[in-house]
Amino acid sequence: MITKRTVLVLGAGASVPFGFPSGGQLLEEICDKLSSENSEEFKFLLLYAPKPRDIITFRDALSRSGQPSVDAFLENRTEFIDVGKGAIAMALLPYERTEALFEGKRPENWYQYLFNLLSAPFQKFDQNRLSIVTFNYDRSLEHYLFTALKNTYKLTDQKCAETLSLIPIIHVYGKLGPLPWERIEREFFNSQTNAVPFDSTCDPNLISHENYEWYKNIWFNLAKDNIKIIHEGIEDDKEFNKAHQLLKSAERICFLGFGYHEINLERLRIDSLCHPDDPVREIAGTCYCLSHKQKELVRAYRHPSGYLIDLYDAKVYDFLYNSVVLD
Repeated sequence: MITKRTVLVLGAGASVPFGFPSGGQLLEEICDKLSSENSEEFKFLLLYAPKPRDIITFRDALSRSGQPSVDAFLENRTEFIDVGKGAIAMALLPYERTEALFEGKRPENWYQYLFNLLSAPFQKFDQNRLSIVTFNYDRSLEHYLFTALKNTYKLTDQKCAETLSLIPIIHVYGKLGPLPWERIEREFFNSQTNAVPFDSTCDPNLISHENYEWYKNIWFNLAKDNIKIIHEGIEDDKEFNKAHQLLKSAERICFLGFGYHEINLERLRIDSLCHPDDPVREIAGTCYCLSHKQKELVRAYRHPSGYLIDLYDAKVYDFLYNSVVLD
């Protein structure tokens, strides 16, 4: 059980152990899938681009942008936002596979480690003091927790949804649509048309075969529309304001698989935690495969007590298991 007010801040590296691509890998994959006008992905994106030439222009500009991710590129090239968000949804949804989250041979399954901390014992689940701030579009963590709760304790979807509502999960850049159980209390809820199921692109059994392609197009559209590209100020952004409030009230903050890009640190208002009157917190994070320059950027944030963020050159599971005490 996690009794200290704890916030986990997730970057792309937090999802990598479950098969998801990093920001740079996603960019390369999209460019590769759009390299041929005959590819299924190219034809799909024609839903969001008036002419094939528009997709080619997007692909070529993206591949030559020198940006670390697709969303970073779209922040500057707002004319491509529709086709760009469609490309992100198209590329990421196939990675959402329940099977990949529960593979028995996955040694770095930090979702499993976290779930066992939260549910030990289950009767005290509501006493956990955990919040999640994620920069990722995928819904793998909340799907894992929901699935594990349901199968461990034989809970109804309603009970699982109520239990998980006690753990705020803030997707600051949006996500691939609401999961069916997240909208379970809506009066006119229809899981097929108002939410995007996990496994939506790899499990035709979710709905009747003859309607699968029709529903899949709806899910892709919902996923695209729930992705958020910020290209202006974020002073009034609801999700970032929630994230800032959680960080300010936290006693412990852990950055997991986070790239510490300067703009993301600024949007989280990390500098506000450096104020001399601000309380000393436990703040630590992974820096696996980060460059010396990136580490120095993080170390530039100082509290009068010392470095604001203690960095550990470890993968997420090893960091949580060996370097931080989540209790």
